[in-house]
Amino acid sequence: MTENNSNPIETSDKMMMPLPLSEEDIQEYDDYMTVEKNSDVIRRLCPQANIVPNVKDVQIPIVPGITLYSYLRLFNAFSCVPKIDIYINNKKVASALEYKSFTEYYKIFPGYYRIQIFAAGETQKPLLVTCTHLIGYLIYTAAITGIETKAFLELLNDRIFTIPDEKAALRLVQLSPNAPVMDAFFDDFLALTEVDFREISRYLLTPSKKAKLTLKDYVKKSVLLEQGAVPLESLYVYTAYVIGNMNVEDGLELLVKEEGMAFLSF
Repeated sequence: MTENNSNPIETSDKMMMPLPLSEEDIQEYDDYMTVEKNSDVIRRLCPQANIVPNVKDVQIPIVPGITLYSYLRLFNAFSCVPKIDIYINNKKVASALEYKSFTEYYKIFPGYYRIQIFAAGETQKPLLVTCTHLIGYLIYTAAITGIETKAFLELLNDRIFTIPDEKAALRLVQLSPNAPVMDAFFDDFLALTEVDFREISRYLLTPSKKAKLTLKDYVKKSVLLEQGAVPLESLYVYTAYVIGNMNVEDGLELLVKEEGMAFLSF
């Protein structure tokens, strides 16, 4: 009798994200990546792998609870460029990602990564080239923001923690580069003060309900933005992203997005 395996083991060659670089490799990165160049990283992720020189494809099994990996999603908060392409270790992982859009969460191995951001369709004159280091068993959101042609990458750790029943968790991330320092009010109560560009707040526990979020200029006390009836579901974690350009018609916007803790697993 032959067993029908309807849940085959996921392998690295099917992943959207590329293999990581070692700390030494990230200093000497070139455009052409070989199995030999990544052999040390592969051995660390999967010690039993037998890496033969000149092998074109390497498959690392992804076994929940055994294989070390994380999750990463990408977020375009760069209002000055409508669509962007994102390359990681020279592999295009997001194509024409629109402003205010997220990718799904992708599995990714711990290690070093080189990230390039281009205006959609371009391969010259990147808006940003940067490197980052990821560790295992975490959930990340990589937010791209900036103003004019200068981009920034903010790597956010989407926390994993226990939430009491009938509660939700919410934090604020300020990604608008020309917004003033602000205070944040939750249902008219002052929750956060002096929030500046690229600042990430602590998580606030709140009853699961529809809430009102208000942002005020810290100095002038004037209302910058108000958003009512924000649904916060029990046992979910949310980030409220402040995005936009104060000097254009749309101005500031507040985008509340659920994090992966409620639906991702390791």
